[in-house]
Amino acid sequence: MLVGLVSNTSGRADSMAAAAAFLRDRGADLIVHCGDVGGRHVLDELAKVESVFVWGDRDNDRMGLLRHARLLNLVCFGVLGELDFDGKRAVVVHGDDKKLLRRLIDEQQYDYLLCGHDVEAEDRKVGKTRIINPGSLHGTASRTAALIITTSDEVKFLTV
Repeated sequence: MLVGLVSNTSGRADSMAAAAAFLRDRGADLIVHCGDVGGRHVLDELAKVESVFVWGDRDNDRMGLLRHARLLNLVCFGVLGELDFDGKRAVVVHGDDKKLLRRLIDEQQYDYLLCGHDVEAEDRKVGKTRIINPGSLHGTASRTAALIITTSDEVKFLTV
């Protein structure tokens, strides 16, 4: 399975459209948005591919995003979501709640912890849990996303 990972669109539908097309062209089966969506128009772009998302600390209209996601048949997990990738367990959070991050890492229940918030891309392993942050699609000099190849456990960071 190929999983695209994005975060921090902050209302930039153009950045989401570019990233979705970029990841789809590279074979992504699913796109996971790790929060700071920033607006319903971003969800319109996200809905063009199989996608799920969590809220970020800058997503002030959470109920509006939830309602719009339902109209588009997008899965909104709220603040935390769980997924299964080829038998590997993944948890998705935005990453702004450092106590929650620490708890998820300490519990060692997941193969992948997918998060955003910080604008720098990250790929590190603590115990059995691989922590992956795709970086940011807005607010930095380079817009980045990640592609997880679950069968080989490979992560590629891509400049969009």
